[in-house]
Amino acid sequence: MQIRSTAIGWNPAPVKRSTKLVKGIPRAEPTSSGAAGAAKTKVKLPKTYKRLVAKKTGDSFRDVATVVEKPLPTPAENEVLVRVQYAGINGGCETFRARGDHIFAKNTELEEFGLGAEACGVVVATGKDVDTLKVGDNVAYSAMSAFSQYSVSSVDRCLKVDMCSPEMAALALSAVIACASIENVLEVKSGDTVLVTAAAGGTGHFAVQFAQLAGAKVIATCGGFHKARALECLGLERVIDYTLEDVATVLKNEFPDGLDVVYEGVGGAMLKAALDNLAPKGKVLTIGYISQYPHADSEKASQPIAEGLPTPEDLFWKGMTVKRGEQTIMGTAMPKDPTVIPKCRERVFELFREGSLRVWVDTSESFQGIESIPDAIDHMLQGKHIGKVVVAL
Repeated sequence: MQIRSTAIGWNPAPVKRSTKLVKGIPRAEPTSSGAAGAAKTKVKLPKTYKRLVAKKTGDSFRDVATVVEKPLPTPAENEVLVRVQYAGINGGCETFRARGDHIFAKNTELEEFGLGAEACGVVVATGKDVDTLKVGDNVAYSAMSAFSQYSVSSVDRCLKVDMCSPEMAALALSAVIACASIENVLEVKSGDTVLVTAAAGGTGHFAVQFAQLAGAKVIATCGGFHKARALECLGLERVIDYTLEDVATVLKNEFPDGLDVVYEGVGGAMLKAALDNLAPKGKVLTIGYISQYPHADSEKASQPIAEGLPTPEDLFWKGMTVKRGEQTIMGTAMPKDPTVIPKCRERVFELFREGSLRVWVDTSESFQGIESIPDAIDHMLQGKHIGKVVVAL
């Protein structure tokens, strides 16, 4: 299994960009799109474009995803039209969107709804009074209907970037959520013992790095040799491959003082192991529960996490915060202060530019074109990836 690991440098010891293989892990420079040159005032645009939509809700993303051709939209005031070049994959979010579950319940009433939420591309048209972006600018953004050849986005959801690349799509949302969670919601500080589960995934590998930047001792869990090897290259306190070791036993024996902070996205037995080894004043943030998502053959997420605690579904989707003694279990990664997210977005891309943040893009499979997105969703949900799964459009 291979990943594309990109950084200009690395804390604490800077490294140079290289394409040299490090025990199966290639490092490569991000590639710039052909549209990243001088800005143009006019771009020849097609009359129609393709996008991925659902005409009804269903059991899975694959069940509902349909390619349709639509008239090219015109951006309104404070909007831009973006030619999408890379789209990020979040299999869990897209599954619930396709099913019309939880916060996506209104999708069950719609005749058609868009799919996808994170991407990067090139601005090809601007709406009235847009003066912060111009045609030809590369942008990373999170917006509805990102699984599309062209997408309209509000200006405040776009961040101008130096180039359009898979790395930019990975940073657009996954890295921003990890930054906000670790630095603002969990308030990780120097000396904390931090557990990150699913640490080789799209958001997990970012959370590991932000915890390291805060000066924490980081423990990571993952499943499989290649994922463990990739994480070991980051110089963590401990990497636990749950296919070879019992996570709860390792935590109890090697970290008897308990975990100060947990960034948890697996649910089920993994969440229980974290809670059982939480320090007296420890904090847990659930950013998902993928082992209990609809695609998984496992215990249902509608069962309580533990005595006195809510179900994983309620904790996560209702954004609950629960106290257990002096311990805090949280279900929302979103900071209370809405100004934090734009600041985190700026911080994420600045860290990448200065070389203090690596981006892992999964290259174990190649996904190109809108038609390949259902395969990319399945690939991610099956845990076959290292880093962020990105589709080239």
